Amino acid sequence: MKKKNAIINSFAFLLLAVLMSACNKDGIETIVIEDGQPSVAQMLIGRWNPTGGEMANPSTGEVTEDINISDVPWLDFGENGIGSWGNGGSGTGGSAGESFDWNADEGSGPIIGGGSGYDGEGPSVTLGGERWYIFQLTERILIIYRFYGDYIIIYYYYRVGDYNEPEPEPTPEPGNDCPYQPQFSDNQRIVRIEETGNVAGYRFENVYLYEYDDLGRISSFSYGVNENELYWTWNYQYDAEKVSVALNDASDWCFEGYFNEDGYITRTRNVLDDEDFVWYDYNDEGYLIGGKTMDDYIDVEYDNNWNPLSIHYPNGMIWQYTYTRDDINSYSVDLNKVVCSSGFQLDATQTDFNGFFAQFDFLGHRAPCLVATENTYGTASGMGDVSEFNYEMANGRIDQITRYRGNYIYTYKIIYAN
Repeated sequence: MKKKNAIINSFAFLLLAVLMSACNKDGIETIVIEDGQPSVAQMLIGRWNPTGGEMANPSTGEVTEDINISDVPWLDFGENGIGSWGNGGSGTGGSAGESFDWNADEGSGPIIGGGSGYDGEGPSVTLGGERWYIFQLTERILIIYRFYGDYIIIYYYYRVGDYNEPEPEPTPEPGNDCPYQPQFSDNQRIVRIEETGNVAGYRFENVYLYEYDDLGRISSFSYGVNENELYWTWNYQYDAEKVSVALNDASDWCFEGYFNEDGYITRTRNVLDDEDFVWYDYNDEGYLIGGKTMDDYIDVEYDNNWNPLSIHYPNGMIWQYTYTRDDINSYSVDLNKVVCSSGFQLDATQTDFNGFFAQFDFLGHRAPCLVATENTYGTASGMGDVSEFNYEMANGRIDQITRYRGNYIYTYKIIYAN
């Protein structure tokens, strides 16, 4: 009679657990394990006290023996894969608890919550070297079993305290998984460069404007007489594989640069013409060493400090450089690419508005030092064109750059965000 009552009681308990688990109104809610939901391990974390135990036939579910509640250990699963257990039912009258290692397996069987039979194919938890299969797991109920010869041992538990569902993983903002992640401090963020030119008695003024997104990446780059009279603006958008750069409203020019795993562009594509037109190669240190265009090639040679000494650009242009001694070219904009001729042509777009890639470290690591001299070959006259550069500091930062090119003088006033 005792055995018969035990069978009735155990299945009544299971039925009650299933019915309560299916209810989602002021009661126990079964948590279905799906993508984006808590894992088995996350749901197990916490303290569980026993309500009973049984030995049963796994094929028929017939209970062969009741297990005294005092022989069923309480369980406490810790977040670090270490748990504790002890005998004495609720844990108040037995041992103080012994530690054990534990880990959970999502399994290959049906979802948790409704009971899937004692088939040993569902999720499981291994504690103290013993593998226990999970028959039921909700916010409040845990039913586990393991095989013991021709029988199974079943333990019933309820959770002590509230279930604290882990915070969901934040959904990345668009572009957050992009490998291009520039690094510079807040006081190195350049927002404006004021250019003044004195050319054979003629004076002109222009301005470069820079805006950034929340991750410190360039979001727009403009050039013009002033903020109210801009010649053009490049706008940038990012995703996991590329940066897209559109001129003004994107109806004039639109380019895409495709990243390698280090966040450097390996090829560029003209969106309007639907064709790739420039390819770039880098060494193991992430420096641009070469590339090709549709009809020519790019080649870069460096000194021992990774400052480019010579750059061959398509159409016969060659630049040669010397550098200052200090490694201070660490601002949000590569200043060498602003003041040197190569900066506005290394992206090889063959447009009038070059520089939208080269200034912002899309084309590999920049030179650590600032340029002292630039010698350009392949000009219309066929002779070298030499420029010299002078730098003025203020508050530990570059404040102004002056470029002397024969009788021409250009100054670049640097304005920072703070």
